[in-house]
Amino acid sequence: MGSWQELRIVINRTALEGAYAVLDRWGIGNIAEEDSALVQEAQRLGWGDYFPVVEPSQKATLICYLAEKMDKAAQLELKRDLEGLREYGFDPGQVVIFEGTVQEEDWAQAWKQYYHPVRIGQVLIQPAWEAGEEEGAPGQVVIYLDPGMAFGTGTHPSTAMCLEFLQQLNLEGRLVWDVGTGSGILALAAAKLGAQVEAVDIDPVAVQAAKENRDLNGLNFPVKQGTLDDLQGTPQVIVANIVAHVIKPLMPKVQEVLAPRGFFIASGVIKERDQEILAAAQEAGLRLLRRKEQGEWVAYLFQRGD
Repeated sequence: MGSWQELRIVINRTALEGAYAVLDRWGIGNIAEEDSALVQEAQRLGWGDYFPVVEPSQKATLICYLAEKMDKAAQLELKRDLEGLREYGFDPGQVVIFEGTVQEEDWAQAWKQYYHPVRIGQVLIQPAWEAGEEEGAPGQVVIYLDPGMAFGTGTHPSTAMCLEFLQQLNLEGRLVWDVGTGSGILALAAAKLGAQVEAVDIDPVAVQAAKENRDLNGLNFPVKQGTLDDLQGTPQVIVANIVAHVIKPLMPKVQEVLAPRGFFIASGVIKERDQEILAAAQEAGLRLLRRKEQGEWVAYLFQRGD
């Protein structure tokens, strides 16, 4: 693998629009942005439950990756161009450029060396690229999985707890909906435990990964892009391994569509939002049967209250 030159450009946030125009003029297109305001905005909009701790700052950092090295003279010229944004009504402040080197790796493949078979109860999750156990051992359910860029390998506590809850239910012949299926791991497990399965995800990358894993395991169930509202029928089980801010508003709809005495498995909730989820479930009419904790994560098994 080769290496890339990394330039970290520190500049006032208010000049970012102009800075992008300057970098475009220089032919620099591989850019990442670090900005405390982006994290704060994501928190405000509820885009997730877990955010890095960042100090508020008026500065932002543009991280540029260059295949061909830019020498010191050119860096100085780029700095002058950025500072020249003052002529166009921007205030770049003090512009600082830090130089570094990043070694190129095929990250889409490199992570696989750290992913090994995972056993959760009677379910064995087998990386698709490794030779492993043959299916058919007494009481054994083997899932062959290549998650690709989708969430769900079985190693995350939220997924593992969902798999434990699924195995505590009798799924034979029951309709199970997997909402936010990711890699399809929970849908695969439910199907191999005897359920009729339907799976949805809003992310087309996840939908494609789930379809490929379904086919890899010789299964046949619908996987489509969408949400709970896009599913039709009366499921006996709904599983949603997502995040609290998505699960909470789902609960009234879950109570509405579940079969009488049906089950709702919810996970992906951090402890800080535990009481909020429990209160929302009670308000929606869902009765808590079991609650599990693993690290900072919480998972729930609810039953429709009738």
